Amino acid sequence: MPCAALVLLSLCVLFPGSALAADDVITRVQDWFSNLGKPKPPPVEDLGARNTFTINPLALQHSQLGVEYERAFGKPLSLYVAPEFAYGRTPEAWTLSLAGTLGIRLFVLGNAPSGIYFGPEFSVIHQIRSENRVRRRGLGLGLGGTVGWTLVLFNRFTLAAGFSAQYRSVPDLEAEGGEALRVQIIPTPRLAFGVAF
Repeated sequence: MPCAALVLLSLCVLFPGSALAADDVITRVQDWFSNLGKPKPPPVEDLGARNTFTINPLALQHSQLGVEYERAFGKPLSLYVAPEFAYGRTPEAWTLSLAGTLGIRLFVLGNAPSGIYFGPEFSVIHQIRSENRVRRRGLGLGLGGTVGWTLVLFNRFTLAAGFSAQYRSVPDLEAEGGEALRVQIIPTPRLAFGVAF
């Protein structure tokens, strides 16, 4: 045993690279023996891109930006947010509308964010109207659902088709008193494209 230690010490001094290689072999043999009989760890599953950023030009007809960010959580679920903005002006008045939609997509086929999905969505609308130096504000809510299909290509590009409809109470700031709410059903077809990351 002392001879083996002396040989190993000599190798360290004369040939440090060889000693490290010999030490590496010893370490690998020890690791092999210590892992003998233990189950192999499961392979890490690559779920692909987990985020998408898309643009839906068909949403513009309903004063929506059509911009959407989606984040996948696990295989069957994703959350998305879509901001909305509208501004109108006449010689007598101007109107500003800020809104946002938050939704859940439950995937029945595929892995989020790619596949066939359905889910609920919720929106909040805040409007400001200024006329004759009198400013009115109003808040509305919306509840609806969405169904569709998203395809992620090469973990980089996104194509999506679908349909959503919301039942919204929208502030009617042109009404007397400015407290009225208009109830609308807003259907929005979705033909979107974008990037995945």
